[in-house]
Amino acid sequence: MKQECGKPISRLAALLGALVMTLALTGCPDDSEKAPEAVGQPTLKDGTADMAANGGTVSIQSASSPIFGAKVEIEDASLDGAERIVIAYEDALPKALNTESLALGGKQISKVLVLTRDGKADFGKAVRVTMPFDKAALAATAVPIVVSWDEAAQTYTPVTIRSLDRTAGTVSFMTAHFSKYVVIVLDKLFGTTPPAATAFTYDTGFRAASDGFFDHNFGSYDSPGGNCFGMAGYAAWFHAAKKAVKGAGLYTLYREGPKAPELEEDDQTARELITRAYQAGNQKGHLQALDWINDLGFATRELGDRFTAYSIISQLIVTKQSQIMAMGVGGFFKWSVGHAVTVYAYDGTRKVFQFYDNNFPNEVIELPWDPVAGFSSYTVKNTTWDRFAFASFNQAYSTATLESLYNGAENGWASSNFPKINVTTPTELATIKGVSEVASEDNVTITGTVPRLAGAANAGAQRYLHVYLNGVAFGTAVPVANSNDTFNVSIPKLPAATGTDVMLLVSESPNSWRGVFTSFKQFKIRVANQFFFKNLGFETGAFGDWVSERHLWDGSGKVTPSDKSVVVKAGLFDSIATDLPVSFFGGYAARVNNQDNGEHISTLQQTAVVPKATNPTLRFYWAAVLEDPQHAPADQPYVEVTVTNTSKNIVLYRKRFYSNDPTYTGWKSYQSGSWKAIPWQPVNVPVAAYVGDTIVLKVEAADCALGAHGGYAYVDAEE
Repeated sequence: MKQECGKPISRLAALLGALVMTLALTGCPDDSEKAPEAVGQPTLKDGTADMAANGGTVSIQSASSPIFGAKVEIEDASLDGAERIVIAYEDALPKALNTESLALGGKQISKVLVLTRDGKADFGKAVRVTMPFDKAALAATAVPIVVSWDEAAQTYTPVTIRSLDRTAGTVSFMTAHFSKYVVIVLDKLFGTTPPAATAFTYDTGFRAASDGFFDHNFGSYDSPGGNCFGMAGYAAWFHAAKKAVKGAGLYTLYREGPKAPELEEDDQTARELITRAYQAGNQKGHLQALDWINDLGFATRELGDRFTAYSIISQLIVTKQSQIMAMGVGGFFKWSVGHAVTVYAYDGTRKVFQFYDNNFPNEVIELPWDPVAGFSSYTVKNTTWDRFAFASFNQAYSTATLESLYNGAENGWASSNFPKINVTTPTELATIKGVSEVASEDNVTITGTVPRLAGAANAGAQRYLHVYLNGVAFGTAVPVANSNDTFNVSIPKLPAATGTDVMLLVSESPNSWRGVFTSFKQFKIRVANQFFFKNLGFETGAFGDWVSERHLWDGSGKVTPSDKSVVVKAGLFDSIATDLPVSFFGGYAARVNNQDNGEHISTLQQTAVVPKATNPTLRFYWAAVLEDPQHAPADQPYVEVTVTNTSKNIVLYRKRFYSNDPTYTGWKSYQSGSWKAIPWQPVNVPVAAYVGDTIVLKVEAADCALGAHGGYAYVDAEE
C-alpha cells in the first residue's frame, strides 16, 4: 500500500493491539474518601497501579465506582520504564463551556476522567483509554465528543473517539499523553430530519493564505510522501494557541534564505519545524497518530460519515480550534492511501466543510457533506479521496510537545543546529534546485557526508542515517562512518522514475524513534529524460525554449513575443483572484495574456520530441482568470490548453473553457462576479507509447471578441 504523508502504514493487527497482562484495579471509594485531600487538588476517589515497562491494562472494576469500566491499555514500548498509573475523577468541568456550545445545548455527560503517571514525556506509542458516560443523557441520534483539558493554556483540545458503545455507555480513544478528559454533547445540533446542523455555520477564522504553512508538504500528489499529519496538526494548534501571541499567521513566518520570500527550499527553520512535527508523531517505528491510516479507516467504517462530520462540527464549536480530517482511498477495513488536512469552517447553509490542504498552500478547498448522503469525494489529479475520518493532534503528541516545537522554531533551533547533510552523488541539477538525475531507476547509490555538531558532548557517538523514499522508510539504518563522516546508501530500484522524494535523517540510534535527529535533508531523484520539455516551470526566470506570441481575434496585429505575457515571481497572489497563488511550484511561473482588454489572444507554445526513456511524462499545471461580460459563448474571454502529437495528428489533452462555461463546475467568483477563475489544474500525459514523436504543448488565453474585457492564464510545473 502507498500513502501520501511520509509515514508507513501499519498492518490491521497493529490496530487491534497485542494481548497484554491485565492489572485489575478494584476501586475502594469509601477508603479513598477518608484519605487526606491535598490542598488545591481533587480528592483521589479511585486508585493507582504500578505498571511494568512492558505495559498492561489498568481498569476500574468496582461497580460502586462512578467511573466503573474506566480502563487504560498500554502496549509494550509505550513506557521507557516502570511507572505508577493513576485513574481518578472529578465531578465538575475544569472550565465552563463557551457560550456557543451552551447555546447549542452543550452539556457534560460524564465524570471528568483524571489520568496521571510518573513519566512526563509523551508515550512511546499511543495508549487506549475507555471511559464511561451517562448513556441516558445521550439521545439516540446525538454524536458525543471527548475533549482533553490543557492545563497550561486553560483550554479544551480535541480527542478522537475510536469506538462508541451506546448500550454500555462507554467511549474509547487513543492518546499520546495523560490529562483530564470529559464527554460532551451539543444536544441542539441533533433533531429529527434534517438535523439542525445543516443550517448551522461555524468558522474558526483560520485561513490557508495566512495560517497554513508557506512551504508545501514535503512530497505532493506528484511525489507521494511527506508530513501531512504533522503540518495539519501544528497549523491548527498554532492558529489557536500562538497566532495572537506572535502577532502573525504561520504563513508569514520563517521565510528565509537569499531568495526569500519566493522559494521554499531555503526556509531552513520552517523545514526543520515541519520535519520535527513529523518526527514527534513517529513513535517507536509506528505512526504515533494512532496508526491513523488504518485505525481511522477502521473507525470510519464502524462509526460512519455522519459521526465523523458531527464530531468535527462539535469540536470546532467546543474547542474553537481548527480540526484534523484524515482522508483515505478505498478499503473496507483499511485504506490504501492516507492524507490529513486542517478543517477550519463548516457552512451549514451550503453544506460544505472548508479546509487547508498542506499540499496546496493558499488554496481554499471545500468538501460537501450532507447528513443523509454523507461526504462527496475529493479528487486531486489521479487520486480520489472517498473515506473520511476525524483525527486530533492529541493522538500524536501533547500540547507541551507542540509548545517545544514552537520554541525551537522561534529560537532558530539553537539546541540542535542541524548540521547540513552534503549529498555527493547523485549531483544536483545546476538549473533546478533540489532535484538530482540518474541514468537509470535501477541500482541507485546515494553518497555524502554529514559533519558533527560543533562542541557536542557526545561528539564521538555513532550516528545512523535513516532513509525515507516517498515517505516510506527504506531498509535499515546506515551507519555514518566515524573516520570521515561519510555514508553510502544503495537503492535497488527507485519507487518512481519520474521523481522519488528522498528524505535523509541522522540520529544516534539505529532505531528511528530513539534519540534526537541531528540532521535532515530532502530532495528528489528522477531518471534523466523523464521530463523532456525544457524550462517547463520557468525557473530560468524567462521564456527560454518557449515561443510567445499574441494577435487579435481577426488574426491581425501579431506580436512576438507577446507584450501581454510575462514570467511572474512566486510568493504573490493574483490581483483579481486574490486567493490564487501566481506560481504553483518553485520561484517562477508564466502568465499568458493579461487583464487588459483589446481583443488580444496570447499563446505560449513549446515543441519537444519524446525520448526513449522509462515512462516519459508531460506533467504541468494551469489556471485561468477570465472576465465575465456574459456575452454569447463564442465572444467570451477563454482559455485553451492542448497537448498534440503532431507526428500522428493526435490530441492527447485538450481543455477549452470560456468564462463561466457551464461545462466546468469549479468556477470561483471575484469582484461581485464580474471575474471568474479556475484554480490550478493538474495535467499528466504519459507519452511512452510515442517515443520519437513530436509533441506540442500550447496554452492560449484571450480577451473577449468585442474588445472590452480581459482574460489570462497561468502555467507552471515542478521541474
